[in-house]
Amino acid sequence: MKLHVQLAIVLSLWAVESRCVTAKTRLLSPVQLSLFYETYCPDCRHFMMNQLCPTWLRLEDIMNISLIPFGNAKEIQNGQNWQFVCQHEEDECQGNTIQACMIHYLKNATSYMPVICCMESASSPLTEAQRCLQAHAPTEVLWDTIKSCVNGSKGNELMHQNAQMTNELEPPHNYVPWILING
Repeated sequence: MKLHVQLAIVLSLWAVESRCVTAKTRLLSPVQLSLFYETYCPDCRHFMMNQLCPTWLRLEDIMNISLIPFGNAKEIQNGQNWQFVCQHEEDECQGNTIQACMIHYLKNATSYMPVICCMESASSPLTEAQRCLQAHAPTEVLWDTIKSCVNGSKGNELMHQNAQMTNELEPPHNYVPWILING
């Protein structure tokens, strides 16, 4: 085969392949999933353990996940800070804040999802938080950083942001887990 014919075939194949890549990229743009939840809510934990975490493990390359731990909690302003009252008592408020801090410091779902999935599959998310962090993100963030966040102004600020996002849902959430797909 002459060189110019071979070159024409290669260029044609390249053109077809580039169109396929473009089409595949368009078809597989990541799905945005936002989950509004509570760390101690039985329905939220069931959804995370049995649906979200296994699905994310299989499809993480085509999913963008945002976790917003707050749910049906209430916030009350107390000077410059906020106090939170959670549906499932103080442990849930603590768990929500721990997860908000983990999400903040681990920055992306690839880092925080294994930790959060570990916590939600444990008998007590609160008591297993440190173990889950050390097992799934041992070099990314220290437990002391999370504790400082939870007990300081950063954790309070993150929970207030989660409260605002939850309270701004349109339509308002009626229950948790509250799931948005692509907004």
